[in-house]
Amino acid sequence: MQLTETELKKQLKEGNFARVYFLYGEESYLTAHYAAQIAAKVPGDTALAEFNLQKFDGQSCTADEIEDAAEALPVMADRKCVVVRDFDVASAGAAAQERILSLVKEPPEDCVLVFWLDGVEADVKKNARWKAFLSAVDKAGAAVYFPRKTAGDIAKLLCSGASRRGCSLSAENARRMLERCGSDLNLLLGELDKLCAYADGREITREDIETLGVQNLEASVFDLSKALVQGSYTKAYSILHRLSAMREEPVAVLAVLSGAYADLYRAKIARAAGQQAESLAVDFAYRGKEFRLRNAARDSAPIPLPVLRESLEILADADRMLKSSRTDKWVVLEQTAAKLILASRTGGRPAGNP
Repeated sequence: MQLTETELKKQLKEGNFARVYFLYGEESYLTAHYAAQIAAKVPGDTALAEFNLQKFDGQSCTADEIEDAAEALPVMADRKCVVVRDFDVASAGAAAQERILSLVKEPPEDCVLVFWLDGVEADVKKNARWKAFLSAVDKAGAAVYFPRKTAGDIAKLLCSGASRRGCSLSAENARRMLERCGSDLNLLLGELDKLCAYADGREITREDIETLGVQNLEASVFDLSKALVQGSYTKAYSILHRLSAMREEPVAVLAVLSGAYADLYRAKIARAAGQQAESLAVDFAYRGKEFRLRNAARDSAPIPLPVLRESLEILADADRMLKSSRTDKWVVLEQTAAKLILASRTGGRPAGNP
């Protein structure tokens, strides 16, 4: 059967375990979290718990090892738990895949078998092996897919997480954490731990976040895009030099920068068509990053559409240069920044160009 996260929580709270679980999806933090929850709850808090829990790395273990562990009897307990991380059904040998599939179809009654994915992606829609594996889990146990959480969901999670850690965090500041760190839950909750330790029981302020919080590449480049469209040489080159000092890849910087300008262009077009920027989430991959649409709608308002079109052409030229020219890649980025600032100031293609 297919379970939602809420249904899985209820199942674990009641101690009503399925015989086999498959935890997968876009939120690897949650697959790891619930695999750990099952691994802790099934053996229970007893002196023999460690004998009734076995964990395997699916990238290095064999199908025989998983099968032997699952079929071994629990030690003075009703059941045991076998947890397997990142067993790649699609790339496993035919014999190994068949052994695991047989095990999942008829798991031992005194074992809770957990397969969870961290670094491996399961294409359960197109790949025949993954489809067969998911079908077998559906019949014998429970499959739980964890989609990317929305920005609102993550903000609520951060606020409740701060409360559990003895601090408080406003929804506005939770969203600021998202803007600076991105939507990766592993990173965000690590940042929350750090901020709560620093706040020591008080409210986490915006100043705390700006002072202590890590700013990921995406957030840094969005700040860069704002400086460029505002025509600020000083701020733009300060950010570029910081990214260079951090040894970020120029190709990655340009990719994020191009994405930021694409956001601005899409928001501008949506507004010209009488649509809200948030409507773009239906057609583009903004789940968990809806704040980008809101920011783009705000920031694109004063920018003429010809400037955005010219900027996208400049970025496309820069992409070709980075991938085909021997020119120093950071020099290409610096030249690109100058062209983008000039475009923002002149309202279109720089003078002298056709």
